[in-house]
Amino acid sequence: MNSTLILSIFAATFIVLETVFFLACFKWLSNGKKLREKEFNRLDQERAELVELQAAVTGELALAKKISEETLAKLRKVGADAHDEWIEMTQRCESLLTDIEAKSRDIVANAVAQMNKSTMQIEKSTQLATNASADLKESTQSAQKLLRFLDESVPSDEIFKELQAEKYAEARQLIYEGAEMNSICRKLGLSQNEVQLLSYMG
Repeated sequence: MNSTLILSIFAATFIVLETVFFLACFKWLSNGKKLREKEFNRLDQERAELVELQAAVTGELALAKKISEETLAKLRKVGADAHDEWIEMTQRCESLLTDIEAKSRDIVANAVAQMNKSTMQIEKSTQLATNASADLKESTQSAQKLLRFLDESVPSDEIFKELQAEKYAEARQLIYEGAEMNSICRKLGLSQNEVQLLSYMG
């Protein structure tokens, strides 16, 4: 009786302990499952946040890439336009410089031609004036000689001697200048013998 009771108590105690043990194990497993589920939920949430963040970063990168491509395209267009304007401006400047150079050459050429023409006219006028002065001087001398010749107070022999001396002096000058003998004779009315003698006298 006592043994049966003891066994029954022992069995009941074992069953209770086993039940408690299984309940503890079940609770522990249940708590572990909840923790795992909670951890999985947290991981899923973090993963969702990471996916969302990745999508946002991807969108921002795509937008930044689009903006950079548009900016690069604008910069290329601006650079191309600036290059075209620079080329056009350079061509205009070169054309303008060419026109200015051509006009300058024409102006200088015209000025030089005008100056040469004016110089020639001045030289011609100077030569004419010199010739006129020489003619006037010769006419004056001729007039003076004629007046002396007409002056009765001056002996005619003296006048003839002076005229002859002047002819000889002019003949010497022409000989010195290399004039031909015939031209000297015709111009001064001297004979060839006279001119030849003057050339020998030097």
